[in-house]
Amino acid sequence: MSYSAKYIDHFSNPRSVGEIDNPDAFSEVQHEGGGCFDTVKLTLKLRSGRISEAMFRARACSGTIAACSALVEKIRGMDINDARDLTPADIADYLGGIPEKKQHSVELVIKALDEALSR
Repeated sequence: MSYSAKYIDHFSNPRSVGEIDNPDAFSEVQHEGGGCFDTVKLTLKLRSGRISEAMFRARACSGTIAACSALVEKIRGMDINDARDLTPADIADYLGGIPEKKQHSVELVIKALDEALSR
């Protein structure tokens, strides 16, 4: 599978890179399998049962950067309960597909989201 135009756009022009001051929810996760040591930090602002703002920092491969960018774009304004139901496949679909070798990326960003919303 080749990289979709949306994947390339999110990698080349990632959305909401940085950290939210005084976040309501946050996580920092690392993928350690297959020689990949991607690290993702996710910070969220929550208001009235919704994710009002989301930002990320990543030291990662192109797949994880694209997945982080797609995640923060997708969850902004989303009901917290709906965000908890997101799966790696949802993020892969949002990106127009993702090569199998980058599957760890969508799994990692969902892990970051789950951990942030569990605090």
